Amino acid sequence: MKKALYFMPDISGFTNFVNNTEIEHSIHIIAELLEILLDNTTMDLQLVEIEGDALFMFTTKIPSYEQLLQQTTTMLEAFHKHTINYDKMRICDCGSCKTTTNLELKFLVHYGDLTYIKVKHIVKPYGSDVIKIHRLLKNKITTNEYVLFTNAVFELYKNEMDNSWQKTTETYDLNHLEYFYKNLEKIKNNILVKAENSTNKNQENSTPTLVIEKTFDANIRTIHNYLSELKYRHLWDKDVKRIEYDESKINRVGTEHNCVLKLGNLKFETITAPSTDNLVYGEKTKDMMFTKNYSFLIKLHEIDKNKTQIVLNVFLDFTSIGTFMKLNILKMVSKIWNVKLEQLHQVSKNKIQL
Repeated sequence: MKKALYFMPDISGFTNFVNNTEIEHSIHIIAELLEILLDNTTMDLQLVEIEGDALFMFTTKIPSYEQLLQQTTTMLEAFHKHTINYDKMRICDCGSCKTTTNLELKFLVHYGDLTYIKVKHIVKPYGSDVIKIHRLLKNKITTNEYVLFTNAVFELYKNEMDNSWQKTTETYDLNHLEYFYKNLEKIKNNILVKAENSTNKNQENSTPTLVIEKTFDANIRTIHNYLSELKYRHLWDKDVKRIEYDESKINRVGTEHNCVLKLGNLKFETITAPSTDNLVYGEKTKDMMFTKNYSFLIKLHEIDKNKTQIVLNVFLDFTSIGTFMKLNILKMVSKIWNVKLEQLHQVSKNKIQL
């Protein structure tokens, strides 16, 4: 009978969220991470299916011990580089986004028979060995990140495995399953150390050309949600016909979107600024008429549960022609933003949905 090496990377670490935004964002984050794992497949692995937060894969080309461990290292490094970078670039303060760096990755590896089941046009590996690796997803290993070899995999590589591997046995359906596991937590720790000195891509500190301050009778996170979720933009920005963006991705620093207006369109990039006591959202563009660069930052400061201070900072770098029209441009921008902010206030206060 044909043999296969079954390989399962499994993501864990998200708590149970109840907020719709948190659930939606957790789905997007997991999807991105699963894509990264697939993009960093160095062995000849075939994807059987995506199972929640895990990938079920297999190969009939049995790798060397070094190739197998290198596969886990490559995936782990790419995984944590992404979560760390995501945390630096995020603008969302929801539970899912804030805890992305807490996500962990473990690997289960099993060697056994390869048989298939066919239903209509769908063909998948099937049988007791497939069941065995899935049952081992629920084990009693206390280490957060590890690679697990079943006893069958141990027999393949036992001459190369060192004393960093630990042996244990668990009971499933009255049957004893013996396996070995190796702690991989140092990989994440090494990446964290390297990332400590890196900096955020944020709006440079400069003097705003225009400042508008408001007080909203609305919750700070509700306001921030309407600001940062591009799908809500049309609710408070009536100059916008539609926003073109990648709906499968979460808006973060560096995210680009196309703002389609009644006349023309503007391409924006999301920005933010460091703050210890405010939520901050902003965008920048080079497409604004009479300016070399146009950007805004909206700082939200919580006064109480349903009252928020809003400070809008607009930064304008005028062209030569724009300099002569500066006062008129500022009046126009001020008028436009006052209308937008009032609409944002009403939308946030009344929690208007799509």
